[in-house]
Amino acid sequence: MSLFGAIQQSNTGLQAAQIGLQVVGNNIANANTPGYIRQRLDLAPAAVTRQGSLLLGQGVLTTGVTQIVDKALAERLFTAGTAVAGGDTLSRAYSQLEELVGTLDGGGIPEQLTLFNNALHDLTTQPADRALRDFVVLQGEALGRSIRTVNQQALDRQIEFNSDLGGIADEMNKQLQRIAKLNVQISTVEGGGILGSDASGLREQRYTAIEELAKFADLNIQEQSSGSISVFVGGDYLVAEGNHREVYTTYSEAADGLEVRIRETDSPLQSSGGKFGATVEARNEVFGSFLKDLDELAKGLIRALNEVHSQGQGRDGFDSVIGTNRGQVGVPLRDSGLPFNPKNGSFEISVLDADGKVASKTTIAVNALNQVTDSTLDSIAADIDAIDGLSASISSEGRLQISSESQLSFTFGHDTSGFLASTGVNTFFVGTGASDISVNQVIKDNSDYLAISKGGVGQDTDVLGSLVDLVDKPLDSLNGRSARGIFDANVARLGQKVSLQKSIAQGASDFYATLKSQHLSITGVNIDEESIRLITYNRAFQASARVISTASEMLEILMSI
Repeated sequence: MSLFGAIQQSNTGLQAAQIGLQVVGNNIANANTPGYIRQRLDLAPAAVTRQGSLLLGQGVLTTGVTQIVDKALAERLFTAGTAVAGGDTLSRAYSQLEELVGTLDGGGIPEQLTLFNNALHDLTTQPADRALRDFVVLQGEALGRSIRTVNQQALDRQIEFNSDLGGIADEMNKQLQRIAKLNVQISTVEGGGILGSDASGLREQRYTAIEELAKFADLNIQEQSSGSISVFVGGDYLVAEGNHREVYTTYSEAADGLEVRIRETDSPLQSSGGKFGATVEARNEVFGSFLKDLDELAKGLIRALNEVHSQGQGRDGFDSVIGTNRGQVGVPLRDSGLPFNPKNGSFEISVLDADGKVASKTTIAVNALNQVTDSTLDSIAADIDAIDGLSASISSEGRLQISSESQLSFTFGHDTSGFLASTGVNTFFVGTGASDISVNQVIKDNSDYLAISKGGVGQDTDVLGSLVDLVDKPLDSLNGRSARGIFDANVARLGQKVSLQKSIAQGASDFYATLKSQHLSITGVNIDEESIRLITYNRAFQASARVISTASEMLEILMSI
């Protein structure tokens, strides 16, 4: 019986060596297959049997064929991949913003601010020169166009990143469905965890799907005893066994754009990493903050220049004027919807005769004390209409309109309330912000309406003097900052963020490369190592065969006795 036992033991060795050779052959065949995880034959000694007082082994057992992978390292690799994908997305956003701002090379809005201010300086030397007045208007329009262009370009980029969320949701759904399907196949092939072998091929596909999914969001992956995995994002499961939850995009007023939500629970996807988190950050912070700052600059510039310009006089008086800003009648000015609320104060209207001499000067009170007696648009229009030679009303669009009678004309001055600038009367700029800032069409049509004087038509250049260097002066409308200072600060901050983001992205990429190298050193096929295993199994096979041959000879001898 002992010789038969030896033959049986060696037979298990032959079978193990054959399977080992097959595993090694499969590894060598897939040495260049992307994503392949090398396999290992797991062996264990067979149970012993009792023979008299001896306990003898019964050979070797092949317990399974498993993949050689460090799962903790793989999860770290997925997390690093998330950081790389998010870093690349943010770097792309900052690079696009850096390109469209166009200030790091000395161009863009700062240059237009300088050219506009220089044009005002030149006009102070010859205030009566029409060409110089036209040039001020031209440079003012160039400044407004530059702000509008940068605003539109930034808005276009913001819209692009917002629309990218739809593609991200589609790609996530594709990988989620793929992982759930592979979960079922792996559990089926592996017998729900009963078998000791890994479903090679299927598991590689799932690793690839997880790696792709990790590019979009922070993942928490938990492998179950059945061989399937559960995928969580921000505490919400997206994959469990063979089930998966789809995500979709919908417009959110709170986000002012698309929002990715889990369809089953209708809850927002909670993730700040990967392409998803970076895309939201690019939309809201990179471009959203820039657009907000640019709009603040434009609003402050419009208000500051208009408050000065609106109380000045050009070379001619008006025969009619229509405010460029709309307001609601019948309510206090603070509730009328004007771009900014006028203060308690007053402004003057001077009526000029046919020779341009002042025929009358009237002070219009603007009551803004948060009382029931506060002024309204229609009450001020009525006060102006009461002036001899003038008529005033509020148009159906809510604009203040004033016209003169006969050969009379009129001018404005000494506005301590800001009412004229608020309603868009006698202003240099029109518009409410960066999206529509432009030079008043009245001035573009006739630069004689460019306000220069403060004491009367052709009397002085006090208003022009106040406009000079206004772009560099601290402004109340900008909380004590200058227009140029705001933009320069934004550019400096942008430069810092670009540099920082490049460093972060490079660091994430280097870390990912290090983890990838470690992962491949474990999971990748090394031909030299496989060759050694090949020789080992070959020698084991030969040795087992020799044992069987020897035992057979001994049996023959016994049978011949």
